[in-house]
Amino acid sequence: MTYFLDSNAIIDLLNGNSNVLAEFKNAFVSASVRIPDIVYYEVLRGFEYSDSKNKKNSFEIFANRCGIEYMDLNTLQEAARQYADLRKNGITIDDDDILIGSLAISRGAVVVTNNTKHFSKLKGIQLVNWNV
Repeated sequence: MTYFLDSNAIIDLLNGNSNVLAEFKNAFVSASVRIPDIVYYEVLRGFEYSDSKNKKNSFEIFANRCGIEYMDLNTLQEAARQYADLRKNGITIDDDDILIGSLAISRGAVVVTNNTKHFSKLKGIQLVNWNV
């Protein structure tokens, strides 16, 4: 099984959330944990803006350890289908979340997020919240 971390899960990890840390340790040992490229960007831009050197360095080490999962043509095609389906049904969610979710769907991965209500609008997505 592969887990893709959403930005809120990474922030929880970096802040030492005990529930998320425990779940991450279990997943890291028994499965694959990756960071979608869009999530890497979301977290990094926050650290660049806030100039939080210690957290930025910790994040870079963490990201190198987990690895980055990059979008490809299949991901972009899935994202376009998801966007169109949502829009036809009068539902809007951020493009970043559509891209993260579509990457997970196209790879058969589970998205780890505190934002399950938002991501659950995508068809075929697998979600888990480690912050419970």
